[in-house]
Amino acid sequence: MSIRVGKLSVLVGIILYIISLYIAYIYLISPSYSYYRLVNLHPPLWICLVSSVLAFLPATWSEYRTKRPSQVIYWILYVFAYIPVMLIPDFVRETPFDAFFIFKLVFLLCLVILYLGGKLPLIQMREWNISQNLVQVGIVFFTMLLYAIMIQTFGFRIDVVSFKEVYDVRETYRGEANRFSGYAVVWLSKIMDLFLVTLGVLKGNIVLIGAGIVGQVYVYSVTGHKSVALSLCLLAVVLFCLRHRGAKFGVRFVWMILFLVVFSMVFDMLSGNITLTEIFTRRMLFLPGALSSFFFDFFSTHPKTYLGHSIFRGLVDYPYDANPSYVIGFNYFGSEQMSANVNMWADGYSAFGYIGMILFTILLTVVLWIYDSISTNRNFVISVALMVMPAWSLVDSSFIIALMTNGIFIAMGLNYLFRTSEEMQRRESFEYQKNHLDAV
Repeated sequence: MSIRVGKLSVLVGIILYIISLYIAYIYLISPSYSYYRLVNLHPPLWICLVSSVLAFLPATWSEYRTKRPSQVIYWILYVFAYIPVMLIPDFVRETPFDAFFIFKLVFLLCLVILYLGGKLPLIQMREWNISQNLVQVGIVFFTMLLYAIMIQTFGFRIDVVSFKEVYDVRETYRGEANRFSGYAVVWLSKIMDLFLVTLGVLKGNIVLIGAGIVGQVYVYSVTGHKSVALSLCLLAVVLFCLRHRGAKFGVRFVWMILFLVVFSMVFDMLSGNITLTEIFTRRMLFLPGALSSFFFDFFSTHPKTYLGHSIFRGLVDYPYDANPSYVIGFNYFGSEQMSANVNMWADGYSAFGYIGMILFTILLTVVLWIYDSISTNRNFVISVALMVMPAWSLVDSSFIIALMTNGIFIAMGLNYLFRTSEEMQRRESFEYQKNHLDAV
């Protein structure tokens, strides 16, 4: 049986990605952040091999050609959430081959469910005959309203600080923010600004690109959130990988992320610090992976939340004084102010155990299935770009938060209402037919 070049590239890329994560964690991150619970308890080699096999396994069936937004989201979650959870907990657990291995297997099952969801027959969505001029006016009004809320709350300032200086900015932001400004920050940084950048790229409109970038710079200046700055990097990577309408997305995405990790390690080893590795691996990959282990340990021996802090507040007894992320922050890091944000699967386990992991995966699959159906007659690149940051938020937030707060619903509504010009649609359709008929 022959293996296509694209498939072989994915397999090799994932193997090198796994190896690079091991090197970054063992030689750079753990020595510098052992005080932060990112320790190295030196798991046996056979444990690392078993975990590596689990991390690698989905690459054997995953298709590198993406035809739906959900398939792009699948790759993002596979690379950013699944693989770190398979690898990193081995280093922070005294007995790695214990009940947490079942958690890994259930996570593997969840990824299979998510993959199969990307193959479900799509439903025909009823189209509302809404004037696109009216839609565009509504988008401008909504965006300006969000900025007005931010400016009213925080004032307007562009003050770009380094990642090492963001903590004072965050303290100021937390003291000034309210519920409305919090929503404005999230929806601008995760949806609207990236929508403007993407639309500007497709149209070749520098004004739109500049408006989106300046908007992200403003939000970063106000909040100090590293994810806001990194969102533009992630969008650039995704847009590059979507060239030719995603015909080789999986190949390009795996190798681009691998390049960022390896480049960061080499640069830091030569410069004698861990600045880039800390930015691209510790917070994005290693910490959520380790926190999955902490969530599992705590909620295996303590009562589940049953979403008593969330949508079932007042309907079920909630046994804790704070949200789960703060409970873990206090119990494992000794800080009542630390929010130990974790991926949706560990959060699902804290709510309902293994059933919660599977349940939230099914719900996410349904949401993405509906989104794929909406995207059938929409521009593929815009459909993906709208969902990139809400999907990325699933790496370090719950499904409910990603759905309600982090913009999944906003992305669905915007993608349903907004249509690109017929010329752009025809050009995209031509690229799709040209590139997906290739057998590379």
